[in-house]
Amino acid sequence: MHPPKPTGFNPSNAPLSHKIHPSEFKNLTHFGGPPTQYGHTILVYLIGVISSLFIAIKIRLQKVEEDRMKSELSFLKAQINPHFLFNTLNSIYSLAIKKDDKTADAVVQLSELMRYIITNANDDVIALDKEINYISNYIQLQKTRLGKTVTIDYTMEGNSFGKAITPLILISFIENAFKHGVNPNENSEICIRITIVGEYLTLFVSNNKVQSIQTDSGIGLQNSIERLSLLYPNNHVLAIDDNPKTYQVTLTLKVG
Repeated sequence: MHPPKPTGFNPSNAPLSHKIHPSEFKNLTHFGGPPTQYGHTILVYLIGVISSLFIAIKIRLQKVEEDRMKSELSFLKAQINPHFLFNTLNSIYSLAIKKDDKTADAVVQLSELMRYIITNANDDVIALDKEINYISNYIQLQKTRLGKTVTIDYTMEGNSFGKAITPLILISFIENAFKHGVNPNENSEICIRITIVGEYLTLFVSNNKVQSIQTDSGIGLQNSIERLSLLYPNNHVLAIDDNPKTYQVTLTLKVG
């Protein structure tokens, strides 16, 4: 006698063992596994966002630095014109006191110098020819004022054509020699040499140390040193030799 079969039981409905096809196994292992491709996409996206932010911050910092430099240069340029005008008017005043016939010529020379300053001082760069011509006019004005009380040796060698320079970057070193190297009662000698070789200009200025009659604080000289550091940070070499008898400046900068 057989035991009773469960109600509803049908042998044809009994579960059979099921073999999983390899393709189905692959799908099963992928299901619920690490989303490798999705994670890679997110990583690339995050790297892109971070890179964009970094570039934006860098550009912003560069803009801030450029604005700072422009502000400093504007301040320094604002000091140049009154400083130079004050010194040059003193030169002409001394001629007028002596009723020198060269006073009229000095006024004409001053007008040419001031025209240059008004026209070119705010430019970032100008033709080197113009700057050298400006320096030559300034030295000639000083020769007119000082006469035979000082020995001035001025030479310019080399080709300045096709080269450029920041306006008024050299003049303060020359002015300084006339401010502190001239005394009618002492041996006053000033040497100014401009040499151009290839892409580089070298300015050499030397003056004897005498008892200076001027009380200027040297704003112009410090001004030029600061402008050099801003405009020619890696393209100039400045050497100052301050010894008991002479004061010498040698400046080399790239003008090509």
